[in-house]
Amino acid sequence: MGTVYTGNNISPVAFFERLSKFIAVLRSLGLNTGTSELSDAIRALAAVDVLDRKQFRLALRATLVKKQRDARVFDLAFDRFFAPDEVKEQWRRQEAEEAVELEQLMQSSEEEIMAGVSRSGGEWAGGAAEQIKLTEQQLETYTRLPENERNRIRSLLESYRGNPVNDPSNLIAQVVESSLDYWRYHLNKKEDEQGETRPNYDVGYYGDQEADEVIRSVARDLVREPEESLLEKDMRAIGEQDMPAVTVLLKKMARRLATGLSRRYRGSRKKQAIDIRRTVRGSIQYGGIPLYLRYRSKRVQKPRLVLVCDVSASMARYARLIIQFIYGLTDVVKDIETFIFSEDLERITPQLARRLGFAQTMSVVMSESGQWGKTTNLAASLRTFTTNYQHLLTRNTFFIIVSDTKTLEPENTALLLGEIKKRVKDVLWLNTLPHREWQDVRTVELLGQTVRLLESNTLSQLERSMKRL
Repeated sequence: MGTVYTGNNISPVAFFERLSKFIAVLRSLGLNTGTSELSDAIRALAAVDVLDRKQFRLALRATLVKKQRDARVFDLAFDRFFAPDEVKEQWRRQEAEEAVELEQLMQSSEEEIMAGVSRSGGEWAGGAAEQIKLTEQQLETYTRLPENERNRIRSLLESYRGNPVNDPSNLIAQVVESSLDYWRYHLNKKEDEQGETRPNYDVGYYGDQEADEVIRSVARDLVREPEESLLEKDMRAIGEQDMPAVTVLLKKMARRLATGLSRRYRGSRKKQAIDIRRTVRGSIQYGGIPLYLRYRSKRVQKPRLVLVCDVSASMARYARLIIQFIYGLTDVVKDIETFIFSEDLERITPQLARRLGFAQTMSVVMSESGQWGKTTNLAASLRTFTTNYQHLLTRNTFFIIVSDTKTLEPENTALLLGEIKKRVKDVLWLNTLPHREWQDVRTVELLGQTVRLLESNTLSQLERSMKRL
C-alpha cells in the first residue's frame, strides 16, 4: 500500500492500524462499520491513489457510508481524523483554552460561595466552609443562576448567626447544597418546558486519545446542527415551533425503517435476483469487474407489529411523536396494530387507517379517546388486550410497548408480559426515561427482568430501537 494521505510515508502495518482506528471512530459515532467494511475499504483503496486526498476520501466514503445520515458524520470525522498535525494542535489549544475558562468560572463561583458561607455564621460557624463539599454540577448550576438568585442565596447565608450552644455549620452546608440542587432541577425543568434543553449526541469512546478527541469534537459539531439537534433532543423538550422540522424528520425515519421492514432480502444460491450490493462488494478485489454474481431471494415472512403506547399525563408529548412515527410506517408496512392506554386499553388502528392527515387523525383520536391524560395502569390494559385481541399474538409478532415504566400494579404487569412473551417473537419496551434515571425508578429493574428495555427518549434513540426489529 505504501502511503496514505497524511503528509507522511508510513508502513503498510501502520497504515492498516490507522485505518482500523478511523473505522473504530466511525463505529463509536453510530455507523455500522466493522471487519467487513474494513476489508472493503482496503480493497477499494488498492484501486486508487491514496496520496490524492479526494480519491482517498471517496474510496472510504463509498465503502463505509451506508445511509444518507451517515454521510455527514463521515465527512466531519474524516476532516478531523485526517487533518494535518498543526491543525489538530490548534484545535487542542482552543479546547484547552475553553476548559481553562470554564475551570476559572467554576473556581470563581466556589470562592464566592465559600466567602458567603464563612461570613454567614460569624465566629461560631467557622466549620461550615470545611463541611461543605460542592460537586461540579452544583458549581455549574451556580454559574447559570441569574444575579438576583445569587443575591438571595447570599442573603439567606447572612441571616444565619451562630451561638455558643447551637453551631449552625452543618445546617449552613446543607442549605447551600440543597439550594443548588433545587436550582439545578428548576433550571433544567425550565429549559425542558421552553424546548431549550442542550442535547447530547449519544456516542461511545474508543479509549485512545487521538480517536476520542475526534469523537468528542464531531459529537459537539453535530449537536450544533439544527437537524441533529432535534434528533438528539429529549422529545419532551421539543416545542411547537420545532414541529414542522420534526414532521419532516419523522417522515424520513419512517421511510427508512419501512423500506427495511418491507424489502428484506437474504442471500441465495438460486439465480433469482442479482444482489447488486454484494456483487459490487465482491468485484472490488477484481478492479471493479463483476466476475462473480451474487443472488438474493425475498424473505417470505414479514413481521407483525403491535404497538401499545402510553398516553397518560406524563407521556402525552412522547405519545404524539411516536404515534406520528407509526402513522408514517403504515404507508408501506400494512400489518401494524396500534393501541393507546392509560387506565385501560383502546385500539386506534381504524383511526390511523382513515388517512385523514396526521393532524386531523390525532384530533379524532384525542376527541374519541377516554384515556388521554389519565394515570397509568398497564396491567389492566394488558388484561383487556389478552381478552379481546389475543389472536394478534403470533410467533411472527413484535409486541412493542412505549412508556416510562411508571405504572400501577408493576408486579402484575411483569407477570402478564411474561405470558405474552411466550407467544410472540419478542417484546420490546421503548423506555422514554433517560438511562441516567433508570436506577432511581424501581419498576425499571422489575420490568427489565422480563422484557428488553431500550432507551427511547430522543428521536434518534427511537429510530435505533425500532431497528432492533
